[in-house]
Amino acid sequence: MITDRTPIGGPPMVRIDGDKVRKFRESLELTQLYLATAVGVTTDTISRWENRRYPTIKKENALKLAEALEVSLEEILEDNETELQEEVIKEKQQENEEADEYRLPKIFTIRPLLVLALVFLVTISGAFWWSFFGHEKINITAHRILPPHVAPGLPFPVIISVETDHAGSLSLILRESVPQECTPIEAVPAFTAIDEKTGDLKWIYQADMQKITFCYLAVINPGARLEKELQFEGTVTVRKGRSTTTPINGPNTLRLSTLHWADANGDKKIDDEEILSVYDELGKMKNINFGIEQIEDIWSGSGYR
Repeated sequence: MITDRTPIGGPPMVRIDGDKVRKFRESLELTQLYLATAVGVTTDTISRWENRRYPTIKKENALKLAEALEVSLEEILEDNETELQEEVIKEKQQENEEADEYRLPKIFTIRPLLVLALVFLVTISGAFWWSFFGHEKINITAHRILPPHVAPGLPFPVIISVETDHAGSLSLILRESVPQECTPIEAVPAFTAIDEKTGDLKWIYQADMQKITFCYLAVINPGARLEKELQFEGTVTVRKGRSTTTPINGPNTLRLSTLHWADANGDKKIDDEEILSVYDELGKMKNINFGIEQIEDIWSGSGYR
């Protein structure tokens, strides 16, 4: 149980243990940026909490923090905070026992023991239920749309659609591993980070919708060998109670050729069906320059070489 200390005119506050928060975060291999996104604060605030510069925080934020760390609120409170709560509980129990003894014959003073036994059984039952059923299981799917081929030096788009059955706010991490010959240019939403060693693309995103679309623009290095097939792989991870990671399905192979990426059938033309497909898939991506003018020129002309 939590004993709220409410400042005059303010929200309930609790005292957290920054060392415990840091240990739980590092044991789950979470970043301060992930916690900041899940709680709705800045990374500087998370850093101050962990360094005990702001030990007293809003109870609302403490509950979100505990949920992101997959622990109970009591596990991140300072030890003296927990002891104070236990003392308050014992005092209330003693007061209740004395009141019962005053009002009833001594034969009924066993009632507090029965109450404690009932509380114990309820606690054990609740812990058992939570272990097996308490964590919300989120069903999530991710699908990649990748052109079948592309010419080196020509920017091309990749679309990743993420769908979930979860209603409400949800934080996720999307990772996309791209070939060494591939250089990312821009993305919507913007990349959160690009790994300097592996070149992996990373997004941390908080959404209030059940379908999220990520789109990024990339280019193959001009010196790459034609006819080579490049592989793309990715995963999406969400945390809402239990951690859930799912692979990104859909096409994952890109062949290097002299063909335009929008020329799906490879006939050196862009026909009506192909340009409509481009508009259906990319028409809403207003902030991505995927070369729609060139595509329209090829479609309205006699083709390309």
